[in-house]
Amino acid sequence: MARKIQLNEVETKFVGLLDDFAGRLNPPVECRIAGGWVRDKLLSLPSHDLDIALSIPSGHLFAVDFVNYLKTKDIATGSVGKVAANPEQSKHLETGTTRILGLECDFVGLRSETYADSRIPQVKPGTPFEDASRRDLTINALFYNVHTREVEDYTQRGLSDLDNKIACTPLPPKQTFQDDPLRILRCIRFASRFNLTIEGHVIEAIKEEEVKAAIATKVSKERIGIEVTKMLQHDPFRAMSLIELLGLHPHVFACDVNPPRQTAFASAQILHHLSKRLFVDEMLWLATAATPFDNVTVKRKGKDQPAAGILSTEIKNAVTNVFEASRLADPEATVRSEIGTWMQNPAVKPWQRSLTWSAVMEILPKWTGGWDEHAEGIVTRYERFRSKIEELGLPDSIDKPLLLNGTELQQLLSISPSPLLQTIRQALNVWQLDHPEGSKEECEAWLQHQWNGEGRAEWESKSQTKKIVKGEKRKR
Repeated sequence: MARKIQLNEVETKFVGLLDDFAGRLNPPVECRIAGGWVRDKLLSLPSHDLDIALSIPSGHLFAVDFVNYLKTKDIATGSVGKVAANPEQSKHLETGTTRILGLECDFVGLRSETYADSRIPQVKPGTPFEDASRRDLTINALFYNVHTREVEDYTQRGLSDLDNKIACTPLPPKQTFQDDPLRILRCIRFASRFNLTIEGHVIEAIKEEEVKAAIATKVSKERIGIEVTKMLQHDPFRAMSLIELLGLHPHVFACDVNPPRQTAFASAQILHHLSKRLFVDEMLWLATAATPFDNVTVKRKGKDQPAAGILSTEIKNAVTNVFEASRLADPEATVRSEIGTWMQNPAVKPWQRSLTWSAVMEILPKWTGGWDEHAEGIVTRYERFRSKIEELGLPDSIDKPLLLNGTELQQLLSISPSPLLQTIRQALNVWQLDHPEGSKEECEAWLQHQWNGEGRAEWESKSQTKKIVKGEKRKR
């Protein structure tokens, strides 16, 4: 018996209009909604992005004509955008993109793909079976026929794999992944999102060294970063667990250097435990991936740069300052100004993130794979630290601007822009936290008193740039 999908009111109207328009053409055009929308509807999940696969090559020309037809029905639409299948290929394969009835729609011809040395395929018009076969997983290869209102399963196992929560490729997995290694990451993303079991022969194909190695050689770091970010949005610990199980960490997070990777999954395990008690966000999951690169540098244009910062744009954004900020946290601090100095550091926003990461890094050196008294003692101290921060009302102080900006400080003390100015600003942070009701005039008076007394020598000493010996590691 054919599988049907329950459409909502908007989808019913859209499908009816598309069916009517396509049937008026000479010859009529077959329209199928493909992939993710079909999967999500079968799982009763909301979905507003529709990929419409057509029996003609040009999705763009079809979309233009369809939008003009909708205008005769007084239905508002967005303008039609154009995406080329491949810049060097002919225009007959162009995709048309537009917004109709609040639905984001991509119109594209059914196609087949052949690969050479690149993950960018040579594309030509294809049959529904060829189009389904080129996709990453069988659960993403389903079609919804707009005319029959039925689901089509050309791989003969997409529906059963969805029912049984199985991740399997339409073609032999080694071929699927060698054609486009990004599909390995997509397999992990969907397996973690929908709690799928990856089939054994798929796992074995991924574990082959030549298959894994192609991730770093064929896929850009930016594209890897985007896919990793997506896989962390639903069940990040399962995603990290699959990366560990499949031995993918050195290939997904490739760098000029290849340090031992054990700390990545260990920190992910710790973070998974902490997620029940402390603040955890996507940035912290990305930071676990970069843990093996903490304190590791690589040469770039003759200069040493943090290795974690070149893994990908997403990783760089996640770990910039996170490691350093975690070193500033002192869970034994009790004085408002001591805690506030850490919280007001630009690296610590949001403050909960660095507090959690500080706990991870303190637990990590003695982590044995399971929660123990040592880990419990550390997280308990950080929970008390968090409570103290909240009791003092410090979270409300983070966004409060300094009473004096940089220009006003320069004028008040007759100084020029320099590292000294930043040191004074940090001292001003502390004063404001100790004097939450202090006025601007009181602040100016305190600064001038410090400048004319012992404060100036202390500030000048703190602002002296430390000379780094070549090859010296930054200390925790």
